[in-house]
Amino acid sequence: KARIMKKQKMSEFVKFIPGINPTRAKKQYGIDVIEYYDQNAFEYDYGQRYNFIERVSVEMNIPDELALKEGDVVISNSMQLATIVGKENTGRVLPLNFTKVEFVDGNIDKRYFIYIFNEFSDIKRQKEREMQGNGKILRIPIKSLQQLEMPVISLSEQKKMGKAYFESLKLQAKLVTYAKLVREFNDRVLEERILTGAKENEK
Repeated sequence: KARIMKKQKMSEFVKFIPGINPTRAKKQYGIDVIEYYDQNAFEYDYGQRYNFIERVSVEMNIPDELALKEGDVVISNSMQLATIVGKENTGRVLPLNFTKVEFVDGNIDKRYFIYIFNEFSDIKRQKEREMQGNGKILRIPIKSLQQLEMPVISLSEQKKMGKAYFESLKLQAKLVTYAKLVREFNDRVLEERILTGAKENEK
């Protein structure tokens, strides 16, 4: 007999916390300068660390509950992808176009959650059904995120799958970097050949 996969709602394991409204933040918290977590920061954390991000360090008096910490899990609402915040982006504040994921107990591995949220075909189908909005930018309301049903397996298996997924992301990033370097090298070689050929024709 085929085994029936156990599925449970995400709300049983995590809380989804919306980012803050930048227009209200200054008034509400009395902070003059706020360094927000943006799409570049997300892509950096997601695994595309070959992109250098110039980050200016700013002294900010941010309340602990607002500042991102290394290891926090965040979702890009526009991309509907999740990642883990790295050391380089700690202290930033999450704006409205991102959602923070808080794990309410130790029954779900962070990296397994991210794999399921980003890649699992059944979750992708569920997310597509829940998309709302006008124009190009579609988002999933937090109420709908809470209702997404995810497969639940043993914690030891979750950790293995989560680790394998993050290793694959690192490899993908390295391959993209390698492809970029090869392309730049080929362009230089071909350009030098053209210049050399042009000089020989002039003789």
